[in-house]
Amino acid sequence: MSQNSRAVLGLALALLAVSGFAAPPEPAGEDLKVTLGLPALQGILTAATPYQVEIGSSLLQESLTFTEPRDLAFPGGKITFSIRCQGSPFPVDQVLHPVLSLKAAGNGDYQVVVESLPLKIPGFGSVDLREVVEPVDIQSLLRQTVFLQGRPAQLDVRVRRIAIHSREIEVGASLTLTPPRSR
Repeated sequence: MSQNSRAVLGLALALLAVSGFAAPPEPAGEDLKVTLGLPALQGILTAATPYQVEIGSSLLQESLTFTEPRDLAFPGGKITFSIRCQGSPFPVDQVLHPVLSLKAAGNGDYQVVVESLPLKIPGFGSVDLREVVEPVDIQSLLRQTVFLQGRPAQLDVRVRRIAIHSREIEVGASLTLTPPRSR
């Protein structure tokens, strides 16, 4: 390729980038830091209830409903709280004390995983429900369509880092705005 051809190609690529036809650049690191205190996190936990889980097989199936979360704390980087658990058809009504942890799940994603959730079922003994409650994936804080000059664009606030402190959880995220496709 001649020197003039390279110059023309370079100029064409620059013009395409300026005119909005080039792909948006990848975000570098964290653009946003969010700190969630205990009251906000308690509100999120309360909003997620009632939470229902079915355990057992068709003959011995139990329906559990979790309500009234309280006493949220973050001892040693774990997440603990108390929650009321009611069940049927077996008469279960007790306060449980789950222990949750945060795990890196590849691709920079995170999962909240139940480490311990012991339950006593009358007549059957104790069972740990950690295998029954699915992990919660945390990838994005927000995905939303926004309008720029009347044209839709996609805003994505993607989680890059989560740190659990003694009284709060800190989230670092990147912002990506994908412009609308040209017509």
